Amino acid sequence: MPESIFASLKPIFKGDLDSSPATLALYSYDASLFEIKPKLVVFPRSVADLKTLVAWVNQHRVEDPTLSLTARSAGTDMSGGAINASIIIDFTRYLNQIKNVSSTLATVEPGCFYRNFEKATLAKGGLMPTYPASRELCAVGGMVSNNSGGEKSLKYGKTEDHIASLKVIFSDANEYVVKPLTPDELAQKIAQTDFEGGVYRSLKKLIDDHYSEIKSAKPQVSKNSSGYYLWNVYDQTTDTFDLCRLIVGSQGTLALVTEITFKLVPVEPYSNLLTVFLPELSHISEMINEILPFGPDSIESYDDYSLKLAVKFFPDFFTQIGFWHSLRLAWQFLPEAFLVLLSRKLPKLILMVEFTGHEPKEIKEKIEALKAHLLKFNYPIKLARSSQEAEKYW
Repeated sequence: MPESIFASLKPIFKGDLDSSPATLALYSYDASLFEIKPKLVVFPRSVADLKTLVAWVNQHRVEDPTLSLTARSAGTDMSGGAINASIIIDFTRYLNQIKNVSSTLATVEPGCFYRNFEKATLAKGGLMPTYPASRELCAVGGMVSNNSGGEKSLKYGKTEDHIASLKVIFSDANEYVVKPLTPDELAQKIAQTDFEGGVYRSLKKLIDDHYSEIKSAKPQVSKNSSGYYLWNVYDQTTDTFDLCRLIVGSQGTLALVTEITFKLVPVEPYSNLLTVFLPELSHISEMINEILPFGPDSIESYDDYSLKLAVKFFPDFFTQIGFWHSLRLAWQFLPEAFLVLLSRKLPKLILMVEFTGHEPKEIKEKIEALKAHLLKFNYPIKLARSSQEAEKYW
């Protein structure tokens, strides 16, 4: 079967096709625990190649119902979303261009690595803030597919909150622009007699007929990566219909994303960090609730098990970064080491609360107010004296 797929696609597909054992083995994995071997990996050179793929699958699914397409960018997904047993589409080889960047908007292809995208946006004074922990490895298409979030999601939300528009290919093999629609724009879409019009008509009817049930089914959580956010598509209070809200987080199962326009936030040049050393965890939830009203950008933590692992593997780390760098790092952590010596044991949890802003004075006032507020817990608290000092914790 892989050979027949390869032979059938080769005359009509302008990109690269690869069914070699080494490639199929490599694409059997992402960052999850799962392993599924595909039949073929394809590397499209253009949107036309993607249209060809969708049309070809539509044509041949009658004879082979197992045919499917799975979009893949960097393969850092931890839930198995980038693997399947049929055809994998890798966007990173060719569909990786940054098309336009301003201080507020950036248009990019899904195969662009976030690290390259961020350099381009920072040069314009903007930031796409919902990058995940894998920011040095992931690509922006995966961020859209997973509705990613990370260290700044506490302040800036998820990827779905920063989408201005998408270009997508639906199952009819045509490309469409998807963006928030006003009532008049939605009415025009619904009036269309083509495939796109049918999508909008059926979704609008589904949501109108079951609006209360759909809204009440929305999970009461701050971060949801399960996809199919039907409750976010139509907002009666603003009368806005946004199909992007349904596509983001759907792991490429509803459409193939060909272009993303992100809404950027201004870069805040100053930051500082307050670190709390918790000897026990009985007040952790209470402490978080006390911290949140101060509006931190992020709250991160690591526990005593992580600290023990760091101590265990420090000799290996020492050999990698060199003697003088290790000595300098050890010197920077002398105040924290002194706190540990006083308590005679490792803290159960280290809580890092970060603030950013446009003025150092603004950050200093917030962080000192929070420190004074947390003194009632009687836990050791360390206030970084500069952004450089705060960096050592990351």
